[in-house]
Amino acid sequence: MNKLPRIFKCSNDKVFKNNKSMCFVSEDNFVYDNEKGVTEVLDEIFSGFGYSYNIPVVIKTTSKVYDTFLFIRTKNSVVTTKNEVIPINDIISIHKKKY
Repeated sequence: MNKLPRIFKCSNDKVFKNNKSMCFVSEDNFVYDNEKGVTEVLDEIFSGFGYSYNIPVVIKTTSKVYDTFLFIRTKNSVVTTKNEVIPINDIISIHKKKY
C-alpha cells in the first residue's frame, strides 16, 4: 500500500481571552448627550443606521415620562409604537438608552 501524505495540524500558540472581560449594564443606564437639542437627537434617530422603532428612548415632557420606541416623526409631533402622539414642543429632553 502506498504511503499517504501527512494531514495539516495547526499548532495553538495563541492565548485566547474570549470570555475574560464582562460588562454589566443596569436598566437605568442612559446615553446622555447634553450638547444636542431635541431636534438633533430626533434627526439622529430617524436618519441614522437602522430602524427608529428598534432604538429605545426615554422622553421627558412637561406632564409625563415615556419609556418607549419611536415609530413616526411628523413636522410637529412624534408617534410611539404604543400609538401615543407626543408634540415636539412639549418635549423637555430625549435620551437614547443603551441596548
